[in-house]
Amino acid sequence: MMRNREEILRISFSAFFADLGYQTAVVMFPLIFVVFLGAPMWLYGIAEAVNYGLGSFIGFLGGFLGDAYGRKRIAVIGNAMITVVALLGFSRYWWEAWLIFLAGWWARNLRTPPRRAMLSEVTEPNERSEAFGILHALDITGAVLAITYTAVLLYLKFPIDYLLAITAIPLVISTLILTMVNVGKARTRSRLSIAGLRATYGFAWLIVLSTFFFGFSQYSFGFPVITTAEFTHEDYLAVITYGIFLVASALFGYVFSKLRLNEYGGLAFLGYLLASIASLGFALMAPLGALGLYPTAFVLGVAVAATEVFEPTIMSKLMPEESVGLGMGLLTFGRSMGVFLGNAVMGLLYQIHYTYAYYFASVSSLIAFIIVLSIIMSRPYPQ
Repeated sequence: MMRNREEILRISFSAFFADLGYQTAVVMFPLIFVVFLGAPMWLYGIAEAVNYGLGSFIGFLGGFLGDAYGRKRIAVIGNAMITVVALLGFSRYWWEAWLIFLAGWWARNLRTPPRRAMLSEVTEPNERSEAFGILHALDITGAVLAITYTAVLLYLKFPIDYLLAITAIPLVISTLILTMVNVGKARTRSRLSIAGLRATYGFAWLIVLSTFFFGFSQYSFGFPVITTAEFTHEDYLAVITYGIFLVASALFGYVFSKLRLNEYGGLAFLGYLLASIASLGFALMAPLGALGLYPTAFVLGVAVAATEVFEPTIMSKLMPEESVGLGMGLLTFGRSMGVFLGNAVMGLLYQIHYTYAYYFASVSSLIAFIIVLSIIMSRPYPQ
């Protein structure tokens, strides 16, 4: 029995309601930007590179500020600011849509590391895999419900501007729940914890490096959404692709947290290697339409679930207690820098041919797998 289950559930249900809101914006942004407002694919790649990649610094900053000035304070501020995505449906120009989504996504990056650090603060090391599994499962369950109502309302031809506007409701609820969490006070104000980073014997930096390369392969899911739209010619079927990905991610995130697997082996084989296979699947199976793309999306969801459970669990054990927020910020930084470069390259390659983009992602994820495999093969490696 986890000692602070109530706090864990508050943090996790805050994540549930946040995803119930902003995931609609995540899946609608590529459709609004490319399909409705006519932006070219190469510009979409650059837009997502800026959204995810330059936002990496915001994630790093969120982790550091959370340690210095209070994790709860920074998490609540960032969570509240995500609500701006409710305006996305009112965009009439591609640059308007970009700026609105950018502001909301960067706010999400700001609050993610301190929220993860809050979770580690209320758990013992042997509880963290399960706690992060609960967080991920509820997080993605909210996202699945968001994609469900988005697909249904699109099928019913519900106005897109009002579809996005209603996302403000769960986002406000999410922020209110987060304010009720009773952890997350300031831990340190005086240093950037260089000594703490040195104490990780370099393994923390290897995890950051691996998630950097995985970031290449964890492209914006807007690419598979657009691929599905191109091969099925139906927007709601494209949205369902994202829903399948999220269902798999939520289900296996919880399963992985309960199995007590070795975190490094789970990250390498169930995370990075499986993601490489999934990206290869998008390249080879897209001509089959939904029949090929839906199973591939499911496999990618399983892979992402593994990374979302095992990456923060490993980092929480490597970093000293007062610097866990910084460690989570480094994870966000590494992933987002990879996503930044990956999305830019994906957009350019996709403009030439969609298969080139997915081949690139597959190889990048394979490199991440090799890095973690090198940690596993070292003796001794951190437990």
